[in-house]
Amino acid sequence: MCVCLCVCTCVTSILSCQLFSIFAFATCGGYSGQMKVRVDCADKTQSNITISFAYPFRFQLVHFNAPLCERKREETVFLEGDFSTSAQFFVSVSVFAFLYSLLATVVYFFYQNKYRENNRGPLLDFLVTVIFSFLWLVSSCSWAKALSGVKEAVGNKQILFLMSACRDSGNECSISDMPLWSRLNTSVVFGFLNFILWGGNIWFAYKETGLHKRTQRYPTRILSEKQRSFSQRQYSQCSFDQSFGQQLYRQVSFDQSGDGFGLAQTNLVQPPVFEQVSNPNSRGPLIFINEM
Repeated sequence: MCVCLCVCTCVTSILSCQLFSIFAFATCGGYSGQMKVRVDCADKTQSNITISFAYPFRFQLVHFNAPLCERKREETVFLEGDFSTSAQFFVSVSVFAFLYSLLATVVYFFYQNKYRENNRGPLLDFLVTVIFSFLWLVSSCSWAKALSGVKEAVGNKQILFLMSACRDSGNECSISDMPLWSRLNTSVVFGFLNFILWGGNIWFAYKETGLHKRTQRYPTRILSEKQRSFSQRQYSQCSFDQSFGQQLYRQVSFDQSGDGFGLAQTNLVQPPVFEQVSNPNSRGPLIFINEM
């Protein structure tokens, strides 16, 4: 029952990782934005410019034609900034996390015995979970910082500054349509949610390895060994006391061989009993009898 519950919990967390990973790379990788600029020249001519950009946000390659308001000429204007590294890193982590979660789901359902064989599967899963948790944290922070740069690169002041006609005081420029940032903001949120989710899965992956059971058994084993050694020392001390008592008893016993007379067994035998052999009324000598 506990095993089934643990497996169901792991599978549920893996499915959540898949879903959140899909949302992360879909909101960032599939993004495309558009903005419109209106230019009113001093000679009463009017122009509408459309600027389009998309993932991976290499703005140095994005260009558009802007009027110069002089003899109806145009100039080619390039945006500034390259944020492709952070965006592609974030999307790559999302894709690989989704693929690993999909593989883990297949293993949990169809190769459960091989997964637990020799404890290699749980250990590998634990290490990969730790790595993906770290990658989610780094990529989410990097992409959040890059997103702020993307917003500045296509902001009102930056776009109007790049156009020569807008720098002329005789002309008027205005931005009529701004890109929607809700999808990119959502991608950052899903990035940090994936970090929290994968970080929480570290505990479940750690429990699958069985390392926490070994750490719990180790102090008990040490305590039992100490108790065993203490019992052995007590037993050896009792054996020593018994052997020492026997040697002492042998040294103070009577020597009955030959005509010699040994010492009395002090404190080991009963004390001598004094009996009067002759008549109690007589005053004869007393005889001391030592009862062994």
